[in-house]
Amino acid sequence: MPLYVAIRHIPTLSQDALKGAGARIKSCAVGMQTEGCDVRWLRSFFLPETAQTHCYFEAPTREAVVDLNERAGMPYERLLEVAQMTPDTV
Repeated sequence: MPLYVAIRHIPTLSQDALKGAGARIKSCAVGMQTEGCDVRWLRSFFLPETAQTHCYFEAPTREAVVDLNERAGMPYERLLEVAQMTPDTV
């Protein structure tokens, strides 16, 4: 299944707001799965020096990730398909 990254720049993001955003994304993903859309939030990374978050998703389509982020009220600057590489795959 394709992987995507949503890149966000949120300079005012606190730790509490970060956890709240994660809870909303998690809840909305579960709701979409219940509706038959197999979209999954995999993980997010917060880069304090740049106030960016990179949120990774697995989904059948880019549109499913757009829908998930809209439901969660999470804006993003870019949404890109990514190729995964791990130490085990090289």
